[in-house]
Amino acid sequence: ESRTVLDSAEKRRSQHDVPADVAAAREQAWGEYWRRAGDLRRSLEHKHRALNLYERIGDQRSVLATYNNLSLIYGQLKEFDRSIDYARRVVDASARMSVEPEILNSVHLNLGATFFWQARYDDAIKQYQAALDGSRAAGLALHTWRAHYNLAEAYYKRSQATRDAEDERLGDADSLQHALGEAP
Repeated sequence: ESRTVLDSAEKRRSQHDVPADVAAAREQAWGEYWRRAGDLRRSLEHKHRALNLYERIGDQRSVLATYNNLSLIYGQLKEFDRSIDYARRVVDASARMSVEPEILNSVHLNLGATFFWQARYDDAIKQYQAALDGSRAAGLALHTWRAHYNLAEAYYKRSQATRDAEDERLGDADSLQHALGEAP
């Protein structure tokens, strides 16, 4: 259904002068469509167009949300340096200004995943823990659930590498909290 709506919007695009914020939202939607369809390169094209438009109109919230999206996509493409760069932009911004908890905690989850994919389990655990702490504080149940799940996996993988029984115990605890849907 979304493809039909997006195609219809594209057809009307040439017939109407579209404000930049609407054009940016359309590019974001296309980017998300292509990400979910598995065409990550095409998704990046649209996300970067959206980013350019948001920067031009000064929509800082949408710029940060797009950085978060780009971090996720570059991580999925295994372009880890770029993924980390876009995530750090959000984290750095949070030191200077208020960033919506959903964006900040999402970027900690994305950054944790990027480190996890690189087998940098210590760094992944730090990011997942930051997401868990921030999500709890903000009352973001889905982010809390994801942070528990990701922590369990990271502790498990680190325990395999180090044979540390404490990591296995911590992973089990987060796995249980994830399954129960509650915070320890």
